[in-house]
Amino acid sequence: MQNRPNKTYRIAILGILTGIILIQNFVPFLGYIPIPPLNPTIIHITVIVAALTLGVKDGMIVGAVWGVIRLIKAFVMPSSPLDLLLFTNPMISIVPRILVGFIAGYAYFKLKNHLKTTTAMTIASVLASLTNTILVLFFIYVFYKDDYATAMKVDMSNLVKFLGTIVLTNGVAEAIAAGVIAPFIAKSLKKFSRN
Repeated sequence: MQNRPNKTYRIAILGILTGIILIQNFVPFLGYIPIPPLNPTIIHITVIVAALTLGVKDGMIVGAVWGVIRLIKAFVMPSSPLDLLLFTNPMISIVPRILVGFIAGYAYFKLKNHLKTTTAMTIASVLASLTNTILVLFFIYVFYKDDYATAMKVDMSNLVKFLGTIVLTNGVAEAIAAGVIAPFIAKSLKKFSRN
């Protein structure tokens, strides 16, 4: 119980990060960079900060908020024609986002006693970011590979290479951003807790 943030601090930070998730989802360029077809994201950084600062459970809660908003937004405010096809499926819009919070919090919890705080946070942030990218693309492949290949004008035989390229471009860029930004913010927030 000693390592857990106090209740007031936890509720305040959880509320602030949830509010930031809402703003990032609806204000252009604050959460998604509009480069179709997948719109690279920086929202995952907020989820990772929640997990690093508050723990696995709260990281998963903030991730779930992001996923549910993404699902609703795909129905009512799709940013591309693929939104209605892809992100109306909860396995694509919600599950990877919850797992971002889980992986960030769990990896940090496992690493923090063996590595310096910043190093543990950086590794956890990178793993969590890649979790989002890889799972979203994996579920797109599992559920919609034919439709997605057609929409992207990619031959089915090249779809795995195409998705791999997205991981190596968007995914790595998002992971680097998370690895740099999330630990910086999380360490600052942790200074205000009474751990």
